[in-house]
Amino acid sequence: MFGTLELVAVSEGYQTVSSMRPAELTECDDVVLLSRSRGGDVAAFGELVRRHQDAALRLAAVIGGSTEEAKDIVQDAFVSVHASLASYRGTGSVRSWMLRVVANHAKNHVRSQTRRRHRDDRHARLSTRPLEGADVLAERGLEREALIAALHRLSRDDREVLGSRFVAGLSEVECAEVFGVALGTVKSRTSRALGRLRYELESNETTEVRQ
Repeated sequence: MFGTLELVAVSEGYQTVSSMRPAELTECDDVVLLSRSRGGDVAAFGELVRRHQDAALRLAAVIGGSTEEAKDIVQDAFVSVHASLASYRGTGSVRSWMLRVVANHAKNHVRSQTRRRHRDDRHARLSTRPLEGADVLAERGLEREALIAALHRLSRDDREVLGSRFVAGLSEVECAEVFGVALGTVKSRTSRALGRLRYELESNETTEVRQ
């Protein structure tokens, strides 16, 4: 995702060479890495990115609806993370803080897509194309199981909470920190979303039997 050259390119003057070997960086916790990153250690920030980019990509794909666009979303989000290192106040984990930035970028991306489609619709007088959903993902070979199909028939809020928990692999605490809601809210949203997902799966099975 981020190589050293990319990090230097997005951060003017941010070219301090790490005094630690890569093996030593992998043993540091996230708070230490963030502290070193604030001091200009490119390798330390690179280790933070390496450590959390997979979860970031999954989260961006869940919210944005596209694995291809997720790469650009995460790239932009990590640039923002890098630019705002000083804003981390220690409330919640560094990972949750980084993923919250990713989630916000993904939501902004969805909103900008929606506005652009509405604008194009007004000018061209054509129906707006919906957000990439199950049928588009199927064409990309990403929609191969009934579970994924059912997930994409849910509302965006349901997809976000289930995707964050069971696709991106965030804990309930991390979900609460990323989305800025109470832990109890995450628990109740997850329970309701799982119920609706179960209904979609059962409905799909009934339809297949009738066919």
